[in-house]
Amino acid sequence: MTGLFHFANLVRAGIRDNQLLWMLVAGFALFPLFTHFADLPFWNDVAMRIMLLGVAAMGLNLVLGYGGMVSFGHAAFIGIGAYCVGISQFFGMTNGLFHMFLSIGVCGALGLVIGYLALRTTGIYFIMITLAFAQMLFFLFVSLEQFGGDDGMSIDRADFLIIDLYEPLRLYFLIWVALALVALLLMFIVRSRFGVTLRAIKSNESRIEAMGLVPLHFKITSYVISAMICGLAGTLFASWQEYVSPDIMHWTRSGELMIIIILGGIGTLAGPLLGAIVFLLLEEFLPVALGAVAPAYAENWMILFGPLLIMVVLFGRGGLVGLLDKAIFSRIFRRRMAVK
Repeated sequence: MTGLFHFANLVRAGIRDNQLLWMLVAGFALFPLFTHFADLPFWNDVAMRIMLLGVAAMGLNLVLGYGGMVSFGHAAFIGIGAYCVGISQFFGMTNGLFHMFLSIGVCGALGLVIGYLALRTTGIYFIMITLAFAQMLFFLFVSLEQFGGDDGMSIDRADFLIIDLYEPLRLYFLIWVALALVALLLMFIVRSRFGVTLRAIKSNESRIEAMGLVPLHFKITSYVISAMICGLAGTLFASWQEYVSPDIMHWTRSGELMIIIILGGIGTLAGPLLGAIVFLLLEEFLPVALGAVAPAYAENWMILFGPLLIMVVLFGRGGLVGLLDKAIFSRIFRRRMAVK
């Protein structure tokens, strides 16, 4: 009973300290009600893509935001997770739970190998090694003509016991459950001794070594967990798209995840999800806005997005989460001053 009470207290404290994260997660749970009554079913697809990108960005944020490791190879884990579904179906395995466990296991093993090799270096060398592994895997799957090569392969949505994923809302809530579980897992990791040590390694690795701890072990563990989360996102991405191609693991996808994390707030739990929301909404609306002003440049919406990202980095060092915290804090401070 003591352990159960301790667990309940941890959950309560975690939710209290990460209210924005859980408000966003709850918002996604209620979002289908809005789309139903507003007769806007298309936005459920947009919300699913946001949640999938949010899960992948949360995985990368563990090593980038909390561990200080800049990895350009995490898109490869998303691609591996997606191809675990495609290749399994090619050989007749259609069980979704099998796909999930396979992708998590394969990405974990691959993350262990890549992490063990890459994390013996730092800085630009670490970045280049992760990028090199990602590109090696990208060109490997481009060359596999049996599985579609550069054109990719069409797949069916997986079978999850009695759950029919061709019913859009069932797939939606499967993705939502994955998002909630990943958020809960990362909340516990960040608040644990492991998470505190990981942040300490980011700040001063030499001091951690002086304490008798081995920073490499913590880094590799976080890298493996991060890879497994991205693999899970890739598995769900494949079922959502019903299509897998090497494009999903191109290094530019890792760049997009980094933009999402920086935009939302690096080193925060809510930042990746908030960044994914804003990034996808801008992707939807900026082309429309730009097309209304200059139709010939509607596809070049990144021209407007770039300056917006620079402004967030310059004026909000904590990203959008930091800006929201400042706005809320300043409002509370003004109220207290008014009371006095």
